[in-house]
Amino acid sequence: MRRSPFYGGSRLWQSLGQYISPERGCNLVVHTLGKHRSVLLTSLLLIVILILISSNVGKERNFNPLQTIIIEGLSPLEKAIVTSKNSVIDLWNKYIYLINVRKENQALKRMINKLKEENNQYREAIMANIRLEKLLDFKEKVPAPMVPAQVVGWDPSTWFRTIIIDKGIRDGIEPNMPVVNSDGIIGRIMQTSSHYSKVLLIIDPNSAIDSIVQRTRARGILEGTGGGDCELKYFSKNDDVREGDRIVSSGLGGIFPKGLALGEVTKVKRGNSEMFQHVKVRSSVDFTKLEEVLVILRKPTSLN
Repeated sequence: MRRSPFYGGSRLWQSLGQYISPERGCNLVVHTLGKHRSVLLTSLLLIVILILISSNVGKERNFNPLQTIIIEGLSPLEKAIVTSKNSVIDLWNKYIYLINVRKENQALKRMINKLKEENNQYREAIMANIRLEKLLDFKEKVPAPMVPAQVVGWDPSTWFRTIIIDKGIRDGIEPNMPVVNSDGIIGRIMQTSSHYSKVLLIIDPNSAIDSIVQRTRARGILEGTGGGDCELKYFSKNDDVREGDRIVSSGLGGIFPKGLALGEVTKVKRGNSEMFQHVKVRSSVDFTKLEEVLVILRKPTSLN
């Protein structure tokens, strides 16, 4: 006898029926639904919303009440999220930009400092070139061998007004040799060593130079005052001298050649009972700016 193909299935259901009664099956379903009720309700609500929204797509130009509630409720949240995202991105971009700007500023500062230093060196080179050109022009006017030297120090002693130069015995320097620059007489060599020499300035009280007034050829002795000026002494009260007159070396005394600039008269005082005039002279050399000098190795009779 042939059995129906559903014979085994029927027996299975009959076997299951022995263990699961209709009442027990219903209770199982209710229990399962109750356990996942919140998930099912949420899913159901979303399905209904989607059905409602989809059913009105292309049919109406305006949102229905439910769509309006949903859009009005979610749009501010979405806008806030997008705005926050954009703010974070913008803040990050600004942070990166500021870091790059700071690096660029630091690089520019280094470049500016380097250019300033190069510009300073360039200006120093120009100024040095101008001073050296003046010394060269002066050297060509004086028919005597000269040695250029750099000022490397000032004597801190209050008893003398002296400077130190970087030339000495090995360069042919000897005591009492004249020291000059393009502005005029600076002083004379006082002491020497192998590589350095001390120069007594004409503003030192121990300095005395036979001098003449260039305009009238009247003679006197120019002595230092210890300050920044000199004084023309032993100048007869009958001799003609005025403020603004230039004072030059006379060539007498065996040290300085004739005609070198010494200074300019700044004040003349004549006393009724005195034999000599008091004549103040401002040196033609600015001793506060001495850098390069010339040492005359052999004294010529004059500039000409």
